[in-house]
Amino acid sequence: MKGRIHLGNAWWELEPESLSGLREVAADPWEVALVNALAAWWDDTDAMELMTSGSTGAPKSVCHPKSRMEASAIRTIEALKLRPGTSASLVMPVQFVGGMMMVVRAIVGGWSLHTTAPSALPVLPVSALDFLACTPAQAQAMTESRPKAWNQIQCVLLGGGAPSRAWLEQLKAGPELWESFGMTETISHFALRKIHPKRSQAFTCLPGFSVSNAAEEALVVHTPWGEELLTRDAAHVLSPDRFVWCGRLDDVVNSGGIKLHPDRVEAELSERISQPFRCYGVPDERFGQVLKLRIHSEGPPANAAAIEEELLSWARMNLPKHHAPKSVEWRPLKQTASGKWKRPKHESNDHA
Repeated sequence: MKGRIHLGNAWWELEPESLSGLREVAADPWEVALVNALAAWWDDTDAMELMTSGSTGAPKSVCHPKSRMEASAIRTIEALKLRPGTSASLVMPVQFVGGMMMVVRAIVGGWSLHTTAPSALPVLPVSALDFLACTPAQAQAMTESRPKAWNQIQCVLLGGGAPSRAWLEQLKAGPELWESFGMTETISHFALRKIHPKRSQAFTCLPGFSVSNAAEEALVVHTPWGEELLTRDAAHVLSPDRFVWCGRLDDVVNSGGIKLHPDRVEAELSERISQPFRCYGVPDERFGQVLKLRIHSEGPPANAAAIEEELLSWARMNLPKHHAPKSVEWRPLKQTASGKWKRPKHESNDHA
């Protein structure tokens, strides 16, 4: 079964013969980028150039073999039991691997792919969707502003960061939710975990991938094409195909000899904070470093002191000893080009 794509108020078969017609109807920049991406996919080269998200550094261009991208698409399709004729929507930029892999899945899987301008609050089709891949921020925005459309989706794959636990616990119904885990070198995700309606603590590797630990619990990924990728992610490896992510080794805060993973602290705090936030290390005379909590805001609310005291008190009571942030600040967070919230870095002039 051939896939098809909706662009310019019409459906087009996902095959090279559609390119000339697609070029004629592509008007907005995101539409032109999509058609150019399809042309690149169908050209005679063996690899495709995409941009990294920029979550661990400046975005850069990388080339992925098309054969591996096809294999990645098949793994996802099989893992989530997505059948030919699946109705899906593209809500992410095709310049990044998350968006382009939706196009590849539609081609490989024979899907009907709706398209819309990538945005923080995507416009979904009126008809129900079988599948959607998006960021946690996009998902939360849709549940708050377009709940009817959201509740008509069957399955959602979240990528680009962990969703807020407070948001997850507010969900009473809606689609099945899966969190993905991947990196540039693995071409999209290599592991998944279900987080709604039931929540799994561990990620499970897709077929062909396995994991192990190196020094400092660094995660090592073993790929189907024979590579061993030493990551800067800390993880508890439970078995060759299951692991619990602890955080980025580069973000570890050494507080009085205790190594704190801001990501794990954030996972716990997300029960209490629904808006974007991040924890990061700042110098401290006594402990060397301590954690500071930054909540995304242009300035503190009127009741900031009460909120801060409640949050810090809850953290001291519910987090492991010495893991609670020592202070709270209300300042804007920056985002990567693909929409991920960046972790602040301390600067001596305090303008991180």
